[in-house]
Amino acid sequence: MTIADRILELRKQKGISQETLASELGVSRQAVSKWESQQSTPELDKVILMSDYFDVSTDYLLKGEETVEPVDTSMKQKGNTISLLAPFLSWIGYIVSCVLWFEYQNAFAVMTGFIVIGISIVLIYVAKMNKMIEEQKVRRFWIIAFPAISAFCYCVIYNILFFKLLAPYPLISSNYFVVLMVLIIILIVVNIAFEIRLLTK
Repeated sequence: MTIADRILELRKQKGISQETLASELGVSRQAVSKWESQQSTPELDKVILMSDYFDVSTDYLLKGEETVEPVDTSMKQKGNTISLLAPFLSWIGYIVSCVLWFEYQNAFAVMTGFIVIGISIVLIYVAKMNKMIEEQKVRRFWIIAFPAISAFCYCVIYNILFFKLLAPYPLISSNYFVVLMVLIIILIVVNIAFEIRLLTK
């Protein structure tokens, strides 16, 4: 087995594309393609980066002198579960906060939203730090959760500025209706730009 075969095997085990690996290493997709097809060999600094990224030694990459650690399937399953639940937890936090505010109109409703959204963010990054999930799943979390998080924060700030109230959805007043519409348009544009940026990473 050559270094090209080992790079290809490790990439497939991790379930990532050539584009994702290239992005992680700061090279072009064509460079990764050439490594895997034996048209070229990665430079030493890229070998070191790959050894960290794939959690193998440089000896394994260069000479195949160690076996790849078997994937901990239970950890992987937990990571997959977290990566699926965490973004929807953000939405649940936002929706529950709105429902509680509509019913009780107190700060507890907003704090509930902050806490649940905070838990969702902590969960995804704890999973990432423990190597239970890959970077692409963190990006997927932000693609799904960012609209809820940004709308929640925007509404809280808007209501504090104009109504001196903590509320998770925009309170409407004829005096501030135009301002509200402008800020909603800005919020939509920011969300679209953020999503495009994540999807093209």
